[in-house]
Amino acid sequence: MIKLLLTVIVIPVFLHSEIKSIESVKNIDVKFNINKEVELPKVKLSKEQNITQGKDQIKQDIVYRFNQVKGKVWKLKNDTTWLRTDIQRLEYDAKRIASSGQQNYWFQHDLRNMAYKMSQWYNDIQSIEYDIKDLLNIAYKDKELNKIANDIDWYIRDIENTFAFDVENAARNLEYTVRSIDPKLVGYDAQWNAMDISRYARDIAYKARYLYWDSRELVNRTTP
Repeated sequence: MIKLLLTVIVIPVFLHSEIKSIESVKNIDVKFNINKEVELPKVKLSKEQNITQGKDQIKQDIVYRFNQVKGKVWKLKNDTTWLRTDIQRLEYDAKRIASSGQQNYWFQHDLRNMAYKMSQWYNDIQSIEYDIKDLLNIAYKDKELNKIANDIDWYIRDIENTFAFDVENAARNLEYTVRSIDPKLVGYDAQWNAMDISRYARDIAYKARYLYWDSRELVNRTTP
């Protein structure tokens, strides 16, 4: 709908304060003000276009969920990269306490803090396990999803290798070392914390081992 507003302004020409004849009026100023209000017609999508838009939105939602899980797996992998080294450092500190016969209160704190972190990482990998099972229910053959699935699989393999071959052995050695020391030197809760660290290392390695097969299945289901 177009609304047209026309305003005509005529400015007479006056000379010496006297109104001249029509013939003497020169160059009449005329101004046109046009205001337009245009109402665009609504575009009605066809059934096929609506279906296409719906499919695109669903795919973006699935891609977002895949990337969320990928981010969680990457964070766990990144957080535990130097875990074996940290546990070996605790074992070295325990041996030094045993050889010197002197207490080290920082060791007790570090051991307790490591046990707490291990419990958090166990909860993280358990959450990832549920997430990947959810992804298996919505996965379909798609190039973009397959790329993300391959990244998830690669990160999980790193986590499994880190815990099965490095962290689990280091945690077990730490437990044996702490249990061999007089509790008066390392703290009466040190043995429990060392046992927790070793137990969580085994449990995470166990979950990562089975999680690997789920990640492989995710890759297979998304391979075009």
